Amino acid sequence: MNQKPLGRVSHVGVAAAAVVLGLGLVLGSNSAHAMLFAKGNADLGAKLHAKTCASCHNSMMPDGKGEELYSEDFRKVTDAGGLKTMVQFCATRTNSGWFDEELEHVARYLNDNFYKFKK
Repeated sequence: MNQKPLGRVSHVGVAAAAVVLGLGLVLGSNSAHAMLFAKGNADLGAKLHAKTCASCHNSMMPDGKGEELYSEDFRKVTDAGGLKTMVQFCATRTNSGWFDEELEHVARYLNDNFYKFKK
């Protein structure tokens, strides 16, 4: 096996890789919560939420602001798995008929806008 000694190009390559990795870590830290439900589309989730969830949640709050359920004062969900389970529970309770993709959209919307779980 013929191996070439490490030269200047490999050091430049290593430095470039380190910069890319560092940039990925910085950028990734800002959007890590989006990766939990990467297949979900938050815009579609917002529309599904408005159509199916909002009226029920609004009726649960004295001031009619159902989104308060997602605040730290009221939330019962403590992690990403619990969020997905709660979305499934609510979808079943409302007979939404959502497919897995739609559940993922709503979970993505809720996580991106309220919960911000990272793992």
